[in-house]
Amino acid sequence: MTDPSGGAVDELVRYEAVDDISVITLDRSPLNVYDGLFTVQFQQAWLRARADDTRVVVMKATGKHFCGGANTRDPQPAPAGATPLTSSEELRLIKGTMKPTIAAVQGGCIGGGQRMVWPCDLVFCTEDAFFADPTVDMGIGGIQSHVHTWFYGPRLAKEMIYGGGRLPARRLYDMGQVNRLLPDADALHADAMDFARHLAAKDPLPLRQAKRAVDTTMDIQGQHYVLSRMDELLDERPEFAKKPPAGGGTDR
Repeated sequence: MTDPSGGAVDELVRYEAVDDISVITLDRSPLNVYDGLFTVQFQQAWLRARADDTRVVVMKATGKHFCGGANTRDPQPAPAGATPLTSSEELRLIKGTMKPTIAAVQGGCIGGGQRMVWPCDLVFCTEDAFFADPTVDMGIGGIQSHVHTWFYGPRLAKEMIYGGGRLPARRLYDMGQVNRLLPDADALHADAMDFARHLAAKDPLPLRQAKRAVDTTMDIQGQHYVLSRMDELLDERPEFAKKPPAGGGTDR
């Protein structure tokens, strides 16, 4: 893969079209952390999935964890000349892909990794999968909080955000926010692809109409309003503290 200036860059997110299925693979194992370079490749993969003549999209990851959150140790910037979408634009890109979309999540999905998953139509998880957001302990609390509130409800969202602990996929499965639980990553990926092939064999028009009907209902219930105001809830340049401030407080 090359950047706009012609230099080679690491391929952190892979895209391929297989049997009428767009397959997006996060391939920065074991944690699949994101930064500017990763984000550009991730968004490019979704743009291809949206434009290609495929019928279903499956997003999966290599390694132990689906996404360990932001790369705060050695972040790589976006390639020269590339302009990443904002967080809200990325959410709308995934949500607005008018094909059935399946996220296959193993291990941890932490911080902004959740932003990649919840716009998808279906979420399949391994039995050991979990969701977490430690940003309060890093000195900033509002990055994904509004999205968490929508998908988990206010009390579970606050439990996860305030405490920084894990929200197990099993708990979300019992709530109906996760569709399937599989024993391991191999079974997870096989099941996601099997179900994608099942959907790809259907007429795409009624599937698209069904997706639009469900999503419109969600928007009437307020989801569109939450997403449209996402950017104003973010600090322009949030700074990640290495340790919680002394006394456990912050003015932000």
